[in-house]
Amino acid sequence: MERQFNFTKQAIDDLPLPETRVEYRDLKLPELRLRVASTGAKSFSVYKRVSGGRPVRITLGKHPGMSPVRARTMALKQLADLCDGVNPNEQRRVEAMSAVTLSEVYKAYKRSRKLRVTTLRGYDGVIRNHLRKYADKSLKLIDRKAIVEIHAGISSKAQADLTMRVLRAIFNFAKYEYCHQDGSSIFPENPVEILSHRKQWNNVRRRQTHLRPSELPEFYKKLLEVRAEETPTGKSICDAMLFALLTGLRRGEIFGLKWADVNLRAAIFTVYDTKNDLPLELPITQQIDGLFRQQKGGIQSEYVFAAENEYGQVREPKKVVAKVKILSETHCDFHDLRRTFATTAEHLDVGTYKLKRLMNHSTGRDDVTAGYTILTAETLRQSAEKIQNFLFQRMKNSNIVDIKRAARK
Repeated sequence: MERQFNFTKQAIDDLPLPETRVEYRDLKLPELRLRVASTGAKSFSVYKRVSGGRPVRITLGKHPGMSPVRARTMALKQLADLCDGVNPNEQRRVEAMSAVTLSEVYKAYKRSRKLRVTTLRGYDGVIRNHLRKYADKSLKLIDRKAIVEIHAGISSKAQADLTMRVLRAIFNFAKYEYCHQDGSSIFPENPVEILSHRKQWNNVRRRQTHLRPSELPEFYKKLLEVRAEETPTGKSICDAMLFALLTGLRRGEIFGLKWADVNLRAAIFTVYDTKNDLPLELPITQQIDGLFRQQKGGIQSEYVFAAENEYGQVREPKKVVAKVKILSETHCDFHDLRRTFATTAEHLDVGTYKLKRLMNHSTGRDDVTAGYTILTAETLRQSAEKIQNFLFQRMKNSNIVDIKRAARK
């Protein structure tokens, strides 16, 4: 039986309450529909198939708030728009996406990407510190003019460029995620490109700070002095600094290292939490073995360089590092130590491929030789020992006690 009748207020009021939702057609305008729910709720809509056979339903309003006469008037207008190729549903969708805020797009971007904790922390800091003014505003409002003003208004040149890189990534994400029905982008332009056009990127040069050979004895001496006076967590941080110097690993790779990834018997350890997401297997040399065994007698945790906190892991070593820097009057941040390792390796003529592997730097896809060169922990052992022995020899020039004696302090 076809559910069709002349929509009038009285006829609609007299409709029986259905067990499940039912739909009726208007006798005067068949595209006008009335849906009646089992709860008794009644709503008007337009239902029509457009080009390509795709059905379109446009909700108009609820009865009795909307009368049948008003519903027919609105339905005719919507049908006229559909005949002209205008889909009101699509219009509303596009309008909603066009009004999306920077904060909303950023949240969607984070959900779609597998970002490292440290990367997320940096991005969140950019949004919080430099883009707070725009966070709850439409992404459309961040145009070329706004980009130039934001970039110029950040005093730190490095932070200014970082902020623009974050915004560039967000706009690139929005370009492909927010689109019209035909696939064209709602955000086709990336306004950050204006900086390249005007050559306004700060292009801050990489830092060159590192420990010079003549500074190594004083650094080591003060490191041991700070370690002797520190808490168990502080001692762990001091050992991590020495580990950074001897391996060239990044701070996050060091503090993310777990005992499950250390094989003392096979004399190898594996770093899984790396910047390029490629696991790095390295040899446990005599010096590294001493550090690992030293940590075994310290804080009990799944992490090698542990901390007395709820995580069992060092989260921020800044204060201890600052003490060593001030006392030794040297540049010894974790990345300074990494640069010292690389500089030492170059001084000792360690091969380029071996150094890249020791530091877990990716080689280009066009480097065919690298694709055939398999560098295992055993292959790297001699180079690692060469670098570490050189560093220790320089550090102990002033007859400073070695690591095993320091471990007993």
